[in-house]
Amino acid sequence: MRIPILLAAFTAALLPAGQRPAAAPEEGVPAETSWRDLKFPPLKQIPIPPVETYTLPNGMKIFLLEDRELPLVSGTARIRTGNLFDPPDKVGLAGVTGRVMRTGGTQSKTGDELDEQLENIAATVESGIGETSGSVSFSALKENTDEVLAIFHDVLTAPAFRQEKVELEKTQLRSAISRRNDNAGSVAAREFANLVYGKDTPYGWQIEYATVDNIQRDDLVAFYRRYFFPANILLAVWGDFETAEMKAKLEKLFGGWNYRQPPVPPFPKVRRQAAPGIYVARKDDVTQTFITIGHLGGELRDPSYPALEVMADILGGGFRSRLMQRVRTKLGYAYSIGAGWGANYNHPGLFRVFASVRSPVTAETITAVREEIERLRTEEVSDEELETSRQSALNSLVFAFDTKTKTLGRLLNYEYYGYPRDFIQRYQKALAAVTKADVLRAARRHLDPARITIVAVGPAAEFEKSLATLGMPVTSLDLTIPKDEPKAGTAATAGRGN
Repeated sequence: MRIPILLAAFTAALLPAGQRPAAAPEEGVPAETSWRDLKFPPLKQIPIPPVETYTLPNGMKIFLLEDRELPLVSGTARIRTGNLFDPPDKVGLAGVTGRVMRTGGTQSKTGDELDEQLENIAATVESGIGETSGSVSFSALKENTDEVLAIFHDVLTAPAFRQEKVELEKTQLRSAISRRNDNAGSVAAREFANLVYGKDTPYGWQIEYATVDNIQRDDLVAFYRRYFFPANILLAVWGDFETAEMKAKLEKLFGGWNYRQPPVPPFPKVRRQAAPGIYVARKDDVTQTFITIGHLGGELRDPSYPALEVMADILGGGFRSRLMQRVRTKLGYAYSIGAGWGANYNHPGLFRVFASVRSPVTAETITAVREEIERLRTEEVSDEELETSRQSALNSLVFAFDTKTKTLGRLLNYEYYGYPRDFIQRYQKALAAVTKADVLRAARRHLDPARITIVAVGPAAEFEKSLATLGMPVTSLDLTIPKDEPKAGTAATAGRGN
């Protein structure tokens, strides 16, 4: 009968796991398997797609990449400029210039008219200026390529900078200034960066009401004319097109643009002015302390960068990281904590540990972080930590180069910042070769406890006194926003004091 068999199976299911009879393994299947038994082949070398590169007689360098996967054509112009070139009394000028290039329209159409035209054909043309580069980009269906290229050309070569859009952008900047202390985590990150780079340098300057008021339309026109000229531009176009046909289109559009300017000077150097110590910003409308700890990082071209990326992942790269396991899982101080070794193409980034913690244990959290940083400098990481973090970094490269578009973007970066074209392949090879000794050597060389800067933002009454026990000078940060006092005839919105 089947009843005794079913009864026996039901009874066995009710027993504790340790008392259940072991199930007989299926034929040909190991009795015990684990994810550790899985074997994968090594990642292949990242392929570089065939990009045609040539230079127009006016000096504009062009990159073309055919990609027939979708009936789309996109492009971007990379301009050597940036907000590091802002005058100190007009901080914000580059950003305003970059945005109003598009919103202010062209000589033939207003920005609103461009919006309507582009929306009707599901296309985009955008512009902007960041820290070390400017861009004008477009995206269009293949059938609308010529129409959108014409708009792209006009935005790049003939922006109108209409006064009403200049004033609108300045009003939006004032609004952003008034809200800049709303998010405690953002405050901690901002103040940390300003302290490490130096508040008296272009890397640490802050947009204020006064610097926005100083920006006038003529300043935008002058900034644009200084940096937007053909020999200062890299233009990349990719998508569903014939290379010879696209080359002819671009030569017709831009070949007659012969405006010239002197070469753009180098970007300012980072002065490496350490600001060691603990800095406290009082913010009583939050119930946690938001902490940022670290110092200057490095550049991507640094030979130690692959080992430093592995090191930072071991320290604070996820749930398996040392900081997460100790500070969150074991001690229960924080809900979130992480770390990263920041590296930029042309100047040092920031090495940062960031966390949000229960305010009464702020000092204890800082102590734990400092101990974990020191441990990286004094003993080798484990074999498992090395392999897990190294493979994680290698695998992430797949998603950075899984399309032709992303790969072309990287090639454009390498050209713009003066890196070898095969940099990613060199980096992949170096990353795969990182050893425990490399990580220890890099940590000893680049992690510097004497240069550590700590910023804590939160209800200071709950933790400020305990910080004095950490053996570092404690300084209060003033988050007060200077009042908005518009000049006569200038439209402005009142800002909050903090």
